[in-house]
Amino acid sequence: MKLSEIKDKKPLVFNYANYVTPQFVANVVNVIGGSPIMARELEEFPDLVAASDAVVINSGTWRRSELLETIKLAQLANQAGKVVVLDPVAVGIPSRSLPVVALMADAQIDIIRGNAAEIAWFAGVDFSSQGIDATGNGDVRKIALLAAEKTGAIIALSGKQDVISDGHTTLTIDVDVPLLATNVGTGDALSALIGTYNGDGISIENTMRAMATMKLAGVKASKKVKTPGYFVNQLLDELYLLSENELDAFINGGGIHD
Repeated sequence: MKLSEIKDKKPLVFNYANYVTPQFVANVVNVIGGSPIMARELEEFPDLVAASDAVVINSGTWRRSELLETIKLAQLANQAGKVVVLDPVAVGIPSRSLPVVALMADAQIDIIRGNAAEIAWFAGVDFSSQGIDATGNGDVRKIALLAAEKTGAIIALSGKQDVISDGHTTLTIDVDVPLLATNVGTGDALSALIGTYNGDGISIENTMRAMATMKLAGVKASKKVKTPGYFVNQLLDELYLLSENELDAFINGGGIHD
């Protein structure tokens, strides 16, 4: 889906969000033209999945009592033919991997968005991390490709270099925006952005456009402000003001490689 189509169609994105960043996540979806909704109540799932164009599951603040609810949500989305995006926060920590393993055993995950350490876990590659942050070094293109091959999902690896892979095609966005890493929630919001862009059909191109949108808005914001508090507000403004022509120029201007 293109940015102009998002603004026209206003896809409804159902976020099973963690409780740290839901407002920021909702704002990001809203300012680019999508329609966010947040819920964690099992009884609402059938109605909300039926109405939604995408479902985004964030495991950042999971509770063991909610595991079956999360699986049920993904299964309902699968049955309805809705895209399912997983944000597996700090999945390399053993207790954090448990719900992800259970979820992927019982439901289909279409897109996985994470940092290099999180995606490396799916690839079976060692990669250093500290809590929610990736701290190691490695071949992120290879990591994303391996993770896509092992999971069957489109992989969206975000960081200094973004990598998108479906196991056949691998794309990179070679643009680093350090201030994106200074605000908790930009990754969560990116996952929701990916759900928004894939609301009319799952594809590596839609996923790439979502990641390019966040990177370009970050580039523009970081030219105007230099500190994290101002940056996060400027980022929302740049997402709101972003045009289709600007995004196409960024994508075609050499920042994205296969």
